[in-house]
Amino acid sequence: MARYETHCVTCGKGLTGRQVRTCSPRCRKAAQRPAPKLRTCRLCSQPFKPSGPGRRSVCPYDDADEFCQNLQNIAEDAEAARLAALEAATCACGCGVRLTYAGRGRPPRFASAACKTRTYRAAS
Repeated sequence: MARYETHCVTCGKGLTGRQVRTCSPRCRKAAQRPAPKLRTCRLCSQPFKPSGPGRRSVCPYDDADEFCQNLQNIAEDAEAARLAALEAATCACGCGVRLTYAGRGRPPRFASAACKTRTYRAAS
């Protein structure tokens, strides 16, 4: 005689009726899904189990040891300094116009096409 589960293997809710192993199609798909592979932290080179949405490249801060937390703090400060430098950037021609950075791609060097032309003509 076969022995059946009494609770769902994924969420732990009680099974009813003809349910054998899982309580819903969602739990059935979750049970079939393979476990996430371990990844290597780009800061401390320790393996970690990724969790949550997105592709994490560093250990989760709460689960990391003190060394990796310090490295993450340093990396966060460096990123903040880099973004602050981009926000404070001015035009390369010397006109003093502040440049706006959209946050993606290469940051601008010139405020307008006229500034760019002026700079290239002055260099030649």
